[in-house]
Amino acid sequence: MKIADVCARFRHAAQPGPYHFYDREYFVIEYLTDPDALRAVVPEPLEIPTPSSKFEFICLPDTTGFRA
Repeated sequence: MKIADVCARFRHAAQPGPYHFYDREYFVIEYLTDPDALRAVVPEPLEIPTPSSKFEFICLPDTTGFRA
């Protein structure tokens, strides 16, 4: 993934912080993955030190700054 691809795909969807989070809960799964598949989706300036990925479930019941 090149820098131009990242800029074309993603835009800022929220206002700049600071944000405050209360009563956060996390569940993180880390696993080894295929290094070539990982390189295909990681943006150009970033490097992959290990072929691992993390998947996070986050519960943020009370936050400030993110309004619908």
